[in-house]
Amino acid sequence: MNLIIFGGFLGSGKTSLILSLAHHIIDKSVIIDKPKLVIIENEIGETGIDDKILKSGGYSVKELFAGCICCTLSVDLTTTINDIYRNINPEWIIIECTGIAYPGMVMDSLKKYTQGIDMIKVVTVVDAERMEELTDITPVLVEKQVKDGDVVLINKIDLISEEELKKAEEHVAEINSNAKIYKVSANQDIVKGLWNEVTG
Repeated sequence: MNLIIFGGFLGSGKTSLILSLAHHIIDKSVIIDKPKLVIIENEIGETGIDDKILKSGGYSVKELFAGCICCTLSVDLTTTINDIYRNINPEWIIIECTGIAYPGMVMDSLKKYTQGIDMIKVVTVVDAERMEELTDITPVLVEKQVKDGDVVLINKIDLISEEELKKAEEHVAEINSNAKIYKVSANQDIVKGLWNEVTG
């Protein structure tokens, strides 16, 4: 199984990007006799909103509520992944973290306690429109989420100026010089090359 963990602050556009990636995975998969994709969605509240969007796209969604998967729900997550491995063993699992999660902590926990994982990658989604504001309000959370990303998607580029975009890109590169950084808009088509890079 290959795992992709999506992190990023609430409202950054994770669900829309996950739907785009899910379509890409389904379209490019060539393994006929193996389930292709399971999506795990984590909400802090008692009921999910994003999972309704995901399910409307025809995807199987497993929900984890009432806690953050990088802390209080970490046992539930590892149990869920191990159950999925034993009972479904899909080609891909996408995990959508809640907006307050540290995706690197999720990845570390999964590496230690789960079975059947061939590859784990962290994708951090940055809200370009609110990056400066969020950095002022929650600097440690934003910095850690960006630092955890193997890939950082600077989203909502259609809502900001070129100058603001350049500033956001420089800020991301300063925090995480090792990440592959892409500028995207979840409201527009994502080029296949980007998702090939993420799934490669």
